[in-house]
Amino acid sequence: MQPAKVLEVLEATVGGARKHVLQLLRGLDRSRFDLHLACSLERDPGAAAELEALRAEGIRVFTVPMRRRPAPLSDLLALRRLTALMRAERYQLVHTHAAKAGFLGRLAARRAGVPAVLHTPHTFPFERVDTVLTPLYRFLERRAAAWAQRIVLVAASQREAALEAGLCDADRLAVVENGIPMPAEDPADARRRWRAELGLGEDVPAAAFVGRLTPQKDVQTFLSVAAELRREMPSVRLFVVGRASGRRYLASLRPRISPKAWRVAALGERPVTPVVWSAELPAGVLGHCPAAAELVAAFDVVLLPSRYEGLPYSLLEAMAQRVPVVASAVTGNRDVIEDGHSGFLVPVGDVAGFARSTLRLLSDGALRQRLGAAARERVAASFTEERFLRGMAALYGEVLSQGGRGV
Repeated sequence: MQPAKVLEVLEATVGGARKHVLQLLRGLDRSRFDLHLACSLERDPGAAAELEALRAEGIRVFTVPMRRRPAPLSDLLALRRLTALMRAERYQLVHTHAAKAGFLGRLAARRAGVPAVLHTPHTFPFERVDTVLTPLYRFLERRAAAWAQRIVLVAASQREAALEAGLCDADRLAVVENGIPMPAEDPADARRRWRAELGLGEDVPAAAFVGRLTPQKDVQTFLSVAAELRREMPSVRLFVVGRASGRRYLASLRPRISPKAWRVAALGERPVTPVVWSAELPAGVLGHCPAAAELVAAFDVVLLPSRYEGLPYSLLEAMAQRVPVVASAVTGNRDVIEDGHSGFLVPVGDVAGFARSTLRLLSDGALRQRLGAAARERVAASFTEERFLRGMAALYGEVLSQGGRGV
């Protein structure tokens, strides 16, 4: 039997959506699925090298320019290219990802007569806090939901948001939670190695933000918490791991980022010597780190103050390294963290709550070890890459066997 011909469609070749799609392309059984990728390089031209690596692995890759914001002419051109590609290749299943590729890809699949369509929002665009277009995004998501057999959610609690927004009936919502490969290296060994790399003594308390520097991740709350941590525990070392995708937001943060740190966080420069956020807040700025899933083992606590989420990989990666996380009690985070057992959950924007929980962990080694061990067990039991791929393979098989019925 020939493998089913499947197209993954992605605009946002950054962050969790990128990681999610790469897991599908590299992890699903190629004897069952002939996987192709259509994606844009507009947001991250540096992803071109990764696309070439995929081609070298035998995966067909098509570049289709798409812009994140509404852009009528660009969107029309992208729609035409996607439609032509789907007609020419006669895909049996199209799986779209995130907002822009989700709308254009689903519409193209409908026009091309693709028999089976799935869509994964990752995060819902109408939850964004940095745009006045929220009502438009909600309308577009409701409209496009009708063009897919299933809306695939990466966390169980996303069902609440989907149903509240009136996207579709509950029986068309499928949940396949994100997962990660468990670290091959023992977390204790990774901790020693990365602490040496960062110049951290074993007993030096260290806390970090790990993620993209965006309004969604609420970096401002982290900076405010970091200032409070410095006042209460002067010995603490603080770190910011990640790169900004919008320079205007980075410029809005307070205290104002130093010029050297700006070049690391906004332009992707690799510093010869460590740089700090500012003289007022001497948090080490590490920028984008390809090995962040390992680097995170160096920290005693990771903070994730997101305003909204899908199910963040950075959360799973920290927990898999036995690092307790203090996270906002939003979708995704609350699916993974059992408050007080495998981490702490705090209301969105609650600087005092984040500082209090973080200080409690930094001051109590036994508590850190207990929560860290429970965190790793939680990921190993329910949020592995193997489990994710098994769930996606089953869902692909289900919609393919239905032959497009139900749209």
